[in-house]
Order: sequence, then C-alpha cells, then structure tokens
Amino acid sequence: MAANFTKANHLNIVRQTLVSENMIQPGDGVILAVSGGPDSVALTHIMFQLKEEFACKLFIAHLDHGLRKESHQDLEFVKSLAVSLGIAFSEKRVDLIKIASNRKISVEQAGRLIRYDFLEDTRIKFGANRIATAHNEDDVIETLLFRLFQGSSLTGLSAIPLKRGNIIRPLLRLNKSQILEFLTRERKKYVIDKTNLTSETDRNFIRNRVIPNVLERFPNFRGPLLRTARLVQEDERYLADIATECYPTVVDKRHGWVKIDITKINSLPLAISSRIIRTALFDLSVPNTRWTRFHIDLILAELKRSKPYVSLKLPSGLFFLKDYGIARISRFEEKTGFRYCLTVSEPGKVQIPGTEMWIDFRMVEGAMANTVAGPNVDKVYFDADLITFPFTLRPFEPGDRITPWGRNNSVKIKKLFIDSKIPRLDRRRLPMVSKGDSIVWVPGLRRCAGFGVHQSTKNILEMSLFR
Repeated sequence: MAANFTKANHLNIVRQTLVSENMIQPGDGVILAVSGGPDSVALTHIMFQLKEEFACKLFIAHLDHGLRKESHQDLEFVKSLAVSLGIAFSEKRVDLIKIASNRKISVEQAGRLIRYDFLEDTRIKFGANRIATAHNEDDVIETLLFRLFQGSSLTGLSAIPLKRGNIIRPLLRLNKSQILEFLTRERKKYVIDKTNLTSETDRNFIRNRVIPNVLERFPNFRGPLLRTARLVQEDERYLADIATECYPTVVDKRHGWVKIDITKINSLPLAISSRIIRTALFDLSVPNTRWTRFHIDLILAELKRSKPYVSLKLPSGLFFLKDYGIARISRFEEKTGFRYCLTVSEPGKVQIPGTEMWIDFRMVEGAMANTVAGPNVDKVYFDADLITFPFTLRPFEPGDRITPWGRNNSVKIKKLFIDSKIPRLDRRRLPMVSKGDSIVWVPGLRRCAGFGVHQSTKNILEMSLFR
C-alpha cells in the first residue's frame, strides 16, 4: 500500500480531516508547532500547500527545551525552514529540567505544560485562532497503550482527539510510515532527536520496545487498536454530552467557586457524576492542570459520607468544602471566621462584612405589615416602642444564647445551628442582632420571645435579611 500512496493521497486525507472536523475557517491564523522532526516538518509542508485553498495564514512556533547540547541546531533548522517558506517565526528556550524540579513533576509532564503555554502565548502574540500539532495515528496508539498501562478512565482511553478547544491535529489520520513516505517523495529534510531513539522515558519504551514486540505476534494490531480508540471516543462523547446536560442542574457556577447539590449528584450514575466533578475542577483550575481519577473519586467519596463537615486542599490551589447539605469547590480557602462589630443607629440597609448578605431595618405602619411571628425567619417585626435603636451586629461567638419566640427559657444558639443543620461556614457568616447584651434575632434562624407586635402596637420595626 505504501508504494501506491501518492502526494495527492496525503493532501486529500489532511484536506478531508480539516473539512470534516471543521478545523479551519477562511481568514484563520494557525500556529504550527514545529520541533524540526519528521512529523512537524510534514505538517508544515502540507499546511503550506493547502493554505491558499483554506485561505488561512500560517505561523511557526519552536520551543527549545534545553535538554540536549545540539538542540540549538534544531532551532536553526526550524528558523531556516520558516524563512524559506516566508512564514513568521517565534522561538523560546527554557531549562526544562529546572522547571520540572521546581514544580516537583516529571520532565515529560513539565514539557507538555510548558509547550502548550508557549503555543498559547504565541497564538495570542500573532492574533491567531488555531494551534496545529503534528500528532498522528502512531501517537494515538502509543497514548492508548500508555494510559492503559497506567490505569485510566474512559476519558483517558479516548487517547488524542482530533480537536480540543483551539488545538487541531490535521495529521491524526496519517500514520508514521505515510508521513515519512511524503517527506521522501517531496525530498524534504528534517532533524532526528536522538533521545527519541532511547527507551528511557515511558513513551519511548512503548514506542521502541513494546510496539515492535507486539508487531511480531500481531502484525495487524494497529487497525483494530485504532478502531477501539474511535469506539471509546464515541462512547466518551455520548457520556460527556449527558454530563454537560446535567451539569447546570447540579452545579451552580459562581465567580471563583462552584456550589454542588449533594443530593442530586449522589443520585446520578458514577459515569455522569465523575464527569461533572471533573468539569467543575477544570472550570476552576489554571490551564493545563491534569486532574486524576484519585482526586475525582476522593471528592465523590466525601460527598457520599455521612460526616457533615469536610475540608480538603486540592492541587492547583483549589479547595473542597462540604458543610451539611452544601458542597463547594473554590479557588480560595473558605474562611469561617469574620470579625466585626457594627452599630446600627437608624433605619437603613447594612451590608454584612465578608458576605453577600445585608439587613434592611425599616419602620412600617401596622396596617401595612403581616406582623405575626411565623416561619419566615428572614423577616421579623418588633414593637418599636418596646425596643429602639441602636442595635449591634456581630458574628456568632461560642456560648451565645437566645430565648426563642414561644419559649420561656434560653437555649444555646449552637444547638439551634446543629438542630437546623446550618452549615458551619454560614454559622459565622450569619450576624447576631443584639440589643445591649441580649440577642434579639439570629437572621435566617430564630427571633427572640420579647418585644412582639400586638393589637395595641403603634410603631413597628421590620428587619429583613437579603442573601
């Protein structure tokens, strides 16, 4: 088959991939990630031959990882390639080993993170729309095997997608042999990274040792394995669509944090709930953060536990908090303590420090208000002739007590919190409204027994909590 594979075949496969996957629109700028190796050089020449047809503008980006003494030669090769084709060029050199050491991650992981950061920076620099990488069918097989050996979810076993965000992979339906044949037929030069010939890294071990041994026993294994990858991708896409549909019904997304409905997420199948948690983590984390199944399973397990309060510190500077029926994942650590003491000397609205809540104090006429002390604990009424300004607002403190409406004896407010299953975080956020040394209202929970409104009441003070 290779002998009959012509230049037109190569271009047609890439052309069909670009069109069928809607990878490029007329006028798009495309960053080509070029290392100088055969795959990226083939990508460059094929995209150059198709650029007029697709009315796109090309740019070349090269990252020198600083891992080899001769890496500067690769840089010069890619630069000369860009000049010969009249393509704008961007370069960067990094000390990858130092970066990996500082971040306490593997060199492979650091390389991936730094590479995509550089490509995104280059995309923004040139005002481009897409980033094209030179991944091919052989990369799909290597990735599938690598993740299978590591132990991966269906998401991981989907291997390499044709398109993800603004990243496209035009060569993903060509294999390595076809790419090398194209370069030979076109007489295009490229460089060889000698480190790829060793088996020191996991991926190189799979490429240089595992796959050749598999080929000896199963010479046609590539086709079935690629078919498996495509089937996994289809199943993953279906499950991901269901999770996307369920996401807004389970997760309330705010600025810098999300609130998770514990009852709803625990009622979903694991295949869906795990994807919802994964999406929430990616929504909040910095680009290129890699979340593992360990983190997802940890959060799901805590959501199912009966323990009412759990706080976890997660990677990427995120925090998980479970507090009774409320669960949050946020970019900041939830603080349960707020110190303030506000004096309210006249009617008006008062913002509660450290929260989005406020209390409105206002005078109303008896005929305008339903002044019965009922279940609406966010709005209460007092006889304004029996209790007068000023009032004090402060956070809850251990030992605080109140004599609730309908009771003759005082109770600890902490017990009311526990009985009403008020989240620990909210206990310190809810203000205590006091007159002198006596707490007259715990907004959202209870009002005191005294100072009630009666038929003879002439002046009424209304207090309302807004959240």
